[in-house]
Amino acid sequence: MKYIVAAETDIGITKKVNQDSICVKNAETKHGKTALVMVCDGMGGLSKGELASAEVVRSFSDWFDYELAYELEKWSWRDAGQSVLSRLRSLNSCIIDYGRRTGVKLGTTVTGILAVNNQMMTFHVGDSRIYKLSYQIKQLTEDHTFVHREIKNGNMTSEQAEKDPRRSALTQCIGVTGEVTPEIRFGTIESGANYMVCSDGFRHVITDKEIFDALSPKRITTKSSMQAKLRELIETIKSRKEPDNISAVMFRAEY
Repeated sequence: MKYIVAAETDIGITKKVNQDSICVKNAETKHGKTALVMVCDGMGGLSKGELASAEVVRSFSDWFDYELAYELEKWSWRDAGQSVLSRLRSLNSCIIDYGRRTGVKLGTTVTGILAVNNQMMTFHVGDSRIYKLSYQIKQLTEDHTFVHREIKNGNMTSEQAEKDPRRSALTQCIGVTGEVTPEIRFGTIESGANYMVCSDGFRHVITDKEIFDALSPKRITTKSSMQAKLRELIETIKSRKEPDNISAVMFRAEY
């Protein structure tokens, strides 16, 4: 089994700070392969969003480096899911407490994939996304936004949502409200499929078709090709005047 991972991030054309944080971890253990890929998008409208996103990435990075190998001794996806859920809720409380003590507003989305051999868990809060690209492109996460909720409830069409000024308003993220309900899902990794985790700045001004055409697993199979195509897409996004930070991580397993 082989894991291939690549990542790109860009401050974009208008921001003074890159509030996105990314995590890319890939390890060989005596229990097999394991990887962690994450994108955290610090809240653009809130001060110090980069602190919130960096703190979440640091916490998960430390977990991967210092704790995960021991947990693999008696691995349970159910326990892993509870561990991630508890970590996200603890981070939510810590960031809220920090904001109260310092008088600043900060928050972040959290979206990632934990892979162990040919199995995976996705975890998600906010409007960053995970896509699976195989014979087609499929969004694996659900946007935690006001407009998505309105679409689900039949109060708004997708076309209306695209033009609605509240399209980036989140219904939940880490560090803002007392309660968060992370979306956690389990599944089998499809060999040869490409998975991508991205911030909302990556996908606002390009279409699903453009993403699939550029990152199709029939065309993109190596780290260098992943890196090059992600950079190419980011430059296209910048040329279309996307105002946000832009980040994406790609993951592929072959077995």
